[in-house]
Amino acid sequence: MSELEFRPFDADHHYYEAEDAFTRHIDPKMAKRCMQWAEIGGKRRLLVGGRVNKFIPNPTFDPIAAPGSLEDYFRGRNTKGLDLKTMFGDLDPIAQHPEYRDRTARVAQLDRQGLDGALLFPTLGVGMQEALRRDLPALQAAFRAFNCWLDEDWGFDRGDERLFAAPMISFAQPDLAEAEVDRVLGLGARVLVTIPGPVPDGDGGYLSPGHPQFDGIWARIAEAGVPLVIHAGLSGASHYGKFWRATPPGQGGGGFEGFRHAAFPLVAFADRGISETLAAIICHGVLERFPTLRIASIENGAMWVPDLLRNLNDAHGKMPFAFAEHPVEQFRRNVWISPYYEDDMVRLRDAVGIDRLMFGSDFPHTEGLADPVAFVRDIPEFDAAETRAVMRDNVREFMGLAAA
Repeated sequence: MSELEFRPFDADHHYYEAEDAFTRHIDPKMAKRCMQWAEIGGKRRLLVGGRVNKFIPNPTFDPIAAPGSLEDYFRGRNTKGLDLKTMFGDLDPIAQHPEYRDRTARVAQLDRQGLDGALLFPTLGVGMQEALRRDLPALQAAFRAFNCWLDEDWGFDRGDERLFAAPMISFAQPDLAEAEVDRVLGLGARVLVTIPGPVPDGDGGYLSPGHPQFDGIWARIAEAGVPLVIHAGLSGASHYGKFWRATPPGQGGGGFEGFRHAAFPLVAFADRGISETLAAIICHGVLERFPTLRIASIENGAMWVPDLLRNLNDAHGKMPFAFAEHPVEQFRRNVWISPYYEDDMVRLRDAVGIDRLMFGSDFPHTEGLADPVAFVRDIPEFDAAETRAVMRDNVREFMGLAAA
């Protein structure tokens, strides 16, 4: 947008995975336990662990809806009560959009959008941990294969500071997770991504990411000085809905399927996964043991932040002996936030400080912004310095990039 005197840096861009993203580099001995493709009922379906996966209803992404086609829905402007399929509008063959799957085309797109650079995250990948939660060796094999594909097709860091593709990390089975962190860091990864929620233990249960058995992972990330993004995805937090079933057995309500929205989970626990994850990281001492960590919450919204800070402050007031350092100060020092465009930016600025807010457009997703730089219209109360901080400088600081 012409009124900006700088080129913004987007904290949240996505690719649409190639069909062989999980299969191109999979260990053949693990292939049947991980991801496979099958023709079922005349449609191409993704099998994960031998079961049809519904995280993305159309996992080939062909055809694909236009970026930002659900913006009115997420801004609460669905005044006609349209269903999501109708709001998607016309779909395009993905071949018409090489920028969704090709790095060179995406860099050219950044130029057209007036962006200096972007962090790049999975679309399908953030929904796969939960599907393999009972087979942790398969989970780690799948993510290793995925990260090999990612580096091959997009590059973790091609040296131009335009696109930084974040390899997927699951904390499950720490020895394998540590090995994968070491491997991708050795290949030059500049940022890592995981999902919010508890960590699968392989037996149907879950653990806090603050459990000491994960300290080897945290230590590697902290020592490398590489930031970690906690990006929205499907995790153990998705099971909350099973405890509030309002339909008879066999009539839905028991699992997650992409873009099948219901009012109750939207109201009751849309924010629980990220809020509880950061609460666990702080209350279970991760930031005290590893105070140099840089963590960002991306595409989780941010209106949960004031309540979390209030609860952390309350906990400290009641049991200061539980913390070596005030938990609110830990949050403000170590955590960056990328709000939704529909969030109350002034309230968030006042809660965490202007230097911890980062603009993210979620391009090219339907729930994102068709024009990423249009995010600036949602921060009209911010002065020029604050606008530049949110739209550019803060994400560069988070990434450890030189000020420019």
